[in-house]
Amino acid sequence: MYHIGSIAVNRKSESQLLTFEGLPLLKDTISILIQNSISEKVFPGTVAYIFTGEKVLYHEAFGFRCIKPKQLPMLRTTLFDLASLTKPIVVGTLCMQLAESGELSLNVPVQEYLPEFRQKGVTPTHLLTHTSGLPAWRPLYLRAGSREHVVPYLGEIALESQPGEKAVYSCLGYIVLGIMLEKVTKQPLNKLAQDRIFAPLGMEQTQFNPPHAWHQNCAATEDSNSFERRMVNYERYDWREGVIIGQVHDENAHFLGGVSGNAGLFSTSTDLGKFCRTLMDNSGTLFCPESLSTMRQVAAAAGERRCIGWAVTDDDCLYHTGFTGTSIRICLKRKLAAILLTNRVHPDADRRGIIEFRKMFHSLIDT
Repeated sequence: MYHIGSIAVNRKSESQLLTFEGLPLLKDTISILIQNSISEKVFPGTVAYIFTGEKVLYHEAFGFRCIKPKQLPMLRTTLFDLASLTKPIVVGTLCMQLAESGELSLNVPVQEYLPEFRQKGVTPTHLLTHTSGLPAWRPLYLRAGSREHVVPYLGEIALESQPGEKAVYSCLGYIVLGIMLEKVTKQPLNKLAQDRIFAPLGMEQTQFNPPHAWHQNCAATEDSNSFERRMVNYERYDWREGVIIGQVHDENAHFLGGVSGNAGLFSTSTDLGKFCRTLMDNSGTLFCPESLSTMRQVAAAAGERRCIGWAVTDDDCLYHTGFTGTSIRICLKRKLAAILLTNRVHPDADRRGIIEFRKMFHSLIDT
């Protein structure tokens, strides 16, 4: 038995009800769980999307996409700043495509593609599986000075472990990967993603730096980057003022022009569903079935279970979250996916409870 607010859920008995045919029996439970979390200010609003194959099992919007400076209702079509979901959707996918085509080798030193990255022995696979030894985070907008100095800066900082030794989540590694992909292909990351992922899948509401006309339908994120200001002890910087809507929340990604390997992608639940279905169908639209098998191989390192782009759950589902309050869980064996998009950092990222809520939400789906 576990609780959130006034809800008590018996994991064993409820999960036995939750099959594809039995899912309607728990729709009310999922809805109440979400509504209680909104009441307890875990997040202002959410879009939840659960599906298998072409069958939509649950697709609902709750609460508000914006509460400051004014209230705007959440819609099933609301665009979200996906934050770190950018990593598996864009960088992980592109790396597998380039490896398949022979444009990129995942197991040679990154330095062969980026000579200024002087971390000996670090390969693209290490970066993709968070086993490079790079630190989790640094404020590049304060330390690197300019985009041109990002890779040299990251190429010189001390590693926290030997490459391949253990898995420690690092946004910095994916920033390097994004720049590496641009160097290898001689194309901007956003154009690569559009041409090789979004356009082939018909993801028409997915892109970096969404146009201003889309901003009115975006879920708001934080007010004035207060979380990162605290993270750097209020160092002087040209901080953005006011609620951030339609621009990437992550300040490193914003510093890099809104297009980065670690964050910056915006999308809707429906478009993300197209991406998930492509992985579940393994139809070869993005890459061949053998590449999907390679992508899913768990890195042999201590710590978190990581494969290329994704975390791997104990029941072998692909899983990833984003700091703004987003998450995707895909069970390839059962072809069942759950997309949970919240604006939990609005208007301040100090909101608590998202980790517990995610666990309960995904537990109810029994993937």
